[in-house]
Amino acid sequence: MPQLSFVTTVGSTADVRASRADVIIVSEPETGATLRTKGRLYLLFEASPAGPAEKIAREIAELTRQEYYYDLSAGIEVSLRRALRQANRRASQRLREQRGSVTLQCACAVIVNNELYTSRVGGAQVFLVRRARLFLPGDQSGELADFVHRTTTREAASLGADADVLPKVWRQSIEAGDTVILASAALVDGLGAESLKNAAVTLHPRSAAEHIHNRAIADGVAGSDAVIFIEVAQSTSAAARIAPEPPAILRPQETVIADGIRSRLNVVTRLREKAAHLLRGAAAPVTSAATKSVAVGLELMPRRGAELPRHPDTARSRSRRQRRAMTSLAVLLLVAATGVGALAYRDYESTKAGRDYQLAVANSEDSIASAHRLVDRKPPDFDAARDRLRTANEKLDEAAKSPFADTEHIAALRADIAALSDRMDGVILDLARFGTGTKLAQVVGNVNGLYVTDPGAGQLWRVFGDPIQQGPVLQRGVKEVGSPVLVALEDLAVYSLDDAGKLWRAEGDQVIDVTPADRDKWKTPASIALFAGNLYALDAETGQLWKHESNDGAHFAPAIGYLSTPLAPNTARALAVDGDVWIVTSAGDVQRFRRNAFVTTAARIEFVPRWEGSAPRANAIQAIDVQRSIYVLDSVGKLIVQMTRDGRELARFALPPGLPPASGFYVSESLQVAYTLHGTKIVATSTAR
Repeated sequence: MPQLSFVTTVGSTADVRASRADVIIVSEPETGATLRTKGRLYLLFEASPAGPAEKIAREIAELTRQEYYYDLSAGIEVSLRRALRQANRRASQRLREQRGSVTLQCACAVIVNNELYTSRVGGAQVFLVRRARLFLPGDQSGELADFVHRTTTREAASLGADADVLPKVWRQSIEAGDTVILASAALVDGLGAESLKNAAVTLHPRSAAEHIHNRAIADGVAGSDAVIFIEVAQSTSAAARIAPEPPAILRPQETVIADGIRSRLNVVTRLREKAAHLLRGAAAPVTSAATKSVAVGLELMPRRGAELPRHPDTARSRSRRQRRAMTSLAVLLLVAATGVGALAYRDYESTKAGRDYQLAVANSEDSIASAHRLVDRKPPDFDAARDRLRTANEKLDEAAKSPFADTEHIAALRADIAALSDRMDGVILDLARFGTGTKLAQVVGNVNGLYVTDPGAGQLWRVFGDPIQQGPVLQRGVKEVGSPVLVALEDLAVYSLDDAGKLWRAEGDQVIDVTPADRDKWKTPASIALFAGNLYALDAETGQLWKHESNDGAHFAPAIGYLSTPLAPNTARALAVDGDVWIVTSAGDVQRFRRNAFVTTAARIEFVPRWEGSAPRANAIQAIDVQRSIYVLDSVGKLIVQMTRDGRELARFALPPGLPPASGFYVSESLQVAYTLHGTKIVATSTAR
């Protein structure tokens, strides 16, 4: 039995309004071959919340359409399932980056010849209206479930919620007059399926979509009101082929008269041509006589000399000519074969380059997916995951060199690798996303969060909350503030020294300049600290620790040299004050100073660290009076060492090996977390034992 030919009329809410909560794609191929083999594809993607998820939904919808039409290796059902599985994998990657704040629902339909294929993932629904009755796809292909009598509904996870799903594809023969409806979950819940059926039965598809849109606005439907109406009708081309011949048309009288005149003129024309033929026959003898006279005259003219006899045509000459012809033909065949071979080799290389690119990208995606599984395992296997990511990067480098490279796809895979690497390294925030030239230098913390200096971007950041938030405390150019370089805390007040040599105090929403009057005594400040309301500034150039006393933390007395014996010039590196003074030198040594009650200066006292392993090279130190231990940072060795104040080592905490050396650190004993700065990233490392 020959297959019937159908045409479709489509109406959707995308025709009547623009929305940031859904994506609708109607793909009706123009070529007959594609229309017969792949058919018409209709996609509806619903994104929640509206706005940020619209870009992700559009990317997933375009990927689904591309994968479906690109796959020519299988039937409609297999191609549609493969396209949805690929879309689910991409959605899983994108939603993982959004930390579960976005959900996607999908419904799709394919009409090929006289068959309908549908599938859905999530809350979006597919309906079939036949003879004014509303049906849902059944559990098996070809099964129709009456919506009125259906007692259960198929529940599916939202698109991307699971890394790997196997969507069901439902197949059903269609008839002329059927209407297929793709509707969002919010619309079905808000208006009900009966409203969709009434609109499909009584209105044109475009009018039905506009009517449903207006109803959703009037009823206050929350969420997307996306809907697609697809009306199926029998094609009129077959009827045109068997239509009866049109009846004969009577010619007007004017046309008959004109034809009579035209026939008489044709008789006159034929008579004129006959007369011309007779004239040419009469002139022929005269022309022949003249021609013969000219020929006789030419014969009487002197001739050229006789030709000399030619060499006889011997067998050797004929053989030579044959060999020459065969040689020429062989050369031509060789040139043609070389050209054909070059074209074939070029085509082979092009095809091979395309296959190599696809293979490299596929291997990279497999390695990334394997790394995700290793990280999600309990307990996670970070070493194996880093090996997978290293392999994926190598494959991406190889794919990027291909002439067929898709830069956007490769960039997306690299971003996924970077996000997973940050997750394994414990990166809680990358401040490069919020400024240009970001280069973190120092970090301190209190109950209000972390305070991080960023001289590159000219910011003093506050990082706080769960989930992590950030905001500027000081900004270059605001209230005459320069680029913050050093930072210290006194209770809830934050002190920062900028690159112009000014000291700023920030508390609440107040920022004031508290620079001491004799600030010029500090030549090259290496570190600052506050303790008991007093300001301590470590000057690397002079090796002296300058102390400014204060009663209110805003007005400082003149500086006094606090060290009885200054350090060697340009050897001081870091400072901490907890009653005693702790100084780290450029040689990696930790020196301890204490003031005698009867003098105003501090002298060095004995402090001998007792390391449990190899001696670290200290770059920074943390000593807070309310904490039980002191902490030393070895940025080159990528570790933090916990010590008692008498020099006994308690523990060592390794920092992520794949990040650059840390420029600063802060340890919170209450949270049991060590925060370190690596370039533009802030990393949290557990100190729980």
